[in-house]
Amino acid sequence: MLRCNVRPILCLVTAALLYGCATPAERSAARGLLPAADSARRDSIARAQQDSLNRTMPGYVVDSILPVAEQVRRFAAQLREVPVAELQGASQSRDALVKRFVQAVVAADSADLLAMALTAREFIDLVYPESPATHPPYQQDPALVWRTIQNPSVSGFKRLVRRAGGIRMTLADYACDPAAQQGKNRLWANCRLRLVGAAGDTTTHRFFGTILERNGRFKIISFKNEF
Repeated sequence: MLRCNVRPILCLVTAALLYGCATPAERSAARGLLPAADSARRDSIARAQQDSLNRTMPGYVVDSILPVAEQVRRFAAQLREVPVAELQGASQSRDALVKRFVQAVVAADSADLLAMALTAREFIDLVYPESPATHPPYQQDPALVWRTIQNPSVSGFKRLVRRAGGIRMTLADYACDPAAQQGKNRLWANCRLRLVGAAGDTTTHRFFGTILERNGRFKIISFKNEF
């Protein structure tokens, strides 16, 4: 409802413009000619659309009656893949992973870049169960957590390949923030790579998100980057 506590003339003009742009059904609803059931249905649809939008926002907390184990089971069932007990296609050290990453970028090797990234199966079997997202005050549905990881990773991967793939460069060194421990998992965030270009120039870039270590095996959680 449009409130007209201030500037009533302006408010009336705005209401008239909105009414003029409305469809016949909307005009009927505004005059109170549609049944109450139709109005309630529209309100219900609007609430559902807003809730769907809210759930895509980082930091959204799911107040679910489902236990974590059931949420995990439902997520895993949608994957239709064999459960994993360790990271697949991983590197044996953090240094080896970073060097492998630079080599793959220089070679524009998209297949190997994707092979060193965390998969949905690894996420639900190895990462999510030991993360803060499984208990208050940060409890979140695993599907939502995975989307907040995967969405920027997909777009970041495309930008990485398009802007850096095939460019000659060598790794000078790199640095990450101190590791955070989550159960058996260790996570290094904000990794910055110092690179030497073909002309000898040195630049520092954040090419990916967090590095994950589990049982001496290393992968990249996300390709979220500065590009």
